[in-house]
Amino acid sequence: MADHFSGPRAICDPASDIADVYAFPSPERPGNLVLVLNTFPASAPTSLFSDAITYRFRVRPVTPGSESAAAAFTVGEDEYSFDFTFDAPQRLDGPDTTVQMGTCRAPGGRQVAFQVGNEVPTEAEGLKIFAGSRLDPFFIGFVGVTVTEATEKLGFRSDASNVLEGLNVLSIVLEVDAAVLGPAAGSLVSVVGETMTSGGRPVRLERMGRPEIKNVVMSPKKFDTVNSVWRSATSSTRKTPSACGPTMRAPTAHGSMPTWPSTTAWTARPLGRWTSWVLTR
Repeated sequence: MADHFSGPRAICDPASDIADVYAFPSPERPGNLVLVLNTFPASAPTSLFSDAITYRFRVRPVTPGSESAAAAFTVGEDEYSFDFTFDAPQRLDGPDTTVQMGTCRAPGGRQVAFQVGNEVPTEAEGLKIFAGSRLDPFFIGFVGVTVTEATEKLGFRSDASNVLEGLNVLSIVLEVDAAVLGPAAGSLVSVVGETMTSGGRPVRLERMGRPEIKNVVMSPKKFDTVNSVWRSATSSTRKTPSACGPTMRAPTAHGSMPTWPSTTAWTARPLGRWTSWVLTR
């Protein structure tokens, strides 16, 4: 899932901007889940994490629904959060050496300290951690996106250029034993990445668990003239993951979502009463 430069807030505070969230089974350790949170798109190789932000993974067990069920799946109530915070960088052994330390707070309150940029991941019971600068793994042919939006037909080419080629992100990689996620965790989980202010009352700055929804799906104005002035990027960030009500889902469905299936081969479940919802009612 990728969503770079997603709205005015993220552009003004790029350290809080979530570029990518990935989740996949570990290819090396069966029974382990790998979580990746990439932030600060287009950062310099020497960039470091903010000491004023909490970077968070939120994981919940998911139960698949039946073919006749109203929902494709049900998200469980149990939640397992992994919070990453970072100290202010310290200069050691001369002016050219900067070291930043971080802390991972796992479910149950256990804390694991690690050093940013250490190529040898930090390992603790059931956890494996890396944090540091990496090449941005996402590929997007921006010309194809604009052509698809303008023509409402797929405009992507096999020889497209990646506008993110050569750019860096600050990456947090967590490998976790499924046992850490509790007895309810099965073969399917939901994963959300968040950035929040640290200290005092926490304020969510960015959340991401969906691919280019704000930039590609929700931003175009021509598909929904009624809600075209609504600041969807900021509003969607405020909603709590796994608990977004119809006031969030409905405008998205009413606006851009019905148009995009015409450019693809996907099949979606019926949207029901939300297909006719507008914010001005």
